[in-house]
Amino acid sequence: ISVIDISNPTAPKQIATTSVGASPRSIYVSGRYAYTANFTSDTISVVDISNPATPIQIATTSVGDGPISIYVSGRYAYVANFTSNNISVVDISNPSAPVQISTTTVGTGPNSIYVSGRYAYVTNGGGNTGMSVVDISNPLLPVQISNLSIGGQPSSIYVSGRYAYVLNVASNTMSVIDIS
Repeated sequence: ISVIDISNPTAPKQIATTSVGASPRSIYVSGRYAYTANFTSDTISVVDISNPATPIQIATTSVGDGPISIYVSGRYAYVANFTSNNISVVDISNPSAPVQISTTTVGTGPNSIYVSGRYAYVTNGGGNTGMSVVDISNPLLPVQISNLSIGGQPSSIYVSGRYAYVLNVASNTMSVIDIS
């Protein structure tokens, strides 16, 4: 990963770089840590960024095949695993020793994940399968509760209030879904 000083937006400056797993595809920053989903190495990495000039990878852990998107909420990281068609729940309460505690199957080719409250929302881009909603109220036993067909090859998701916003690559559209 690279750390970029944006204090002067007209002249951003890279101040540090550190290695993580192979083919990092997604990053989430929470507090003094950055978490990356490393597609080719089938891992997530935890990087201590408390000193931005010297980021240090402090841990990695295996997750499903092809981790492509990561979202952190509280003491858990939620990872969309593109190749294994599932999501992983990882306990990150000890950042030096993250542990995958559960997985659940979602649609084909999950490629983006967003957590809001007790639900994880996942876009499934393989085979135009849509959006999965996963109840994560019990992180040890996540359960897919619905799957909605939307757009063409959904690729990215963001949730705000009672709506999920999904980008669809194949149809060049954005879908707005009422999730209330």
